[in-house]
Amino acid sequence: MPRPTLHDALSFEFPAVSGEYARGRFTIDDRHRQPQGLVHGGVYAAMAEALASEGTVEGVGRDEALTVLGMANDTVFLRPVSEGTIEAEGEPFHRGRSTWIWDIRFTNGGGRLCAVSRVTIAVRPKRS
Repeated sequence: MPRPTLHDALSFEFPAVSGEYARGRFTIDDRHRQPQGLVHGGVYAAMAEALASEGTVEGVGRDEALTVLGMANDTVFLRPVSEGTIEAEGEPFHRGRSTWIWDIRFTNGGGRLCAVSRVTIAVRPKRS
């Protein structure tokens, strides 16, 4: 049985993931809020890296000899959100042998842009 992950702890959902496009979402509850009641920036960053990582895994074909690791994550917060659902959509704009770079957009329940991320994912051989 797989061990619980951060994705499980934050109830992230990934309804569509491929090497070309990734979509995720979460419904906001107290686990996602900072003390002022707004979604914590780390939740956006975690979702962005999760989407980029899962998309990269799909894009390299789930090659058992490779591992995918977050390398950089720049997340900018544009609009505070305290309730509802956050939707995330991402696309890679660079797909190399050793790095992939993704742009991720976050919208609130009304479809308004609330955060953006650029995530770099390293693709490396697994160590034995």
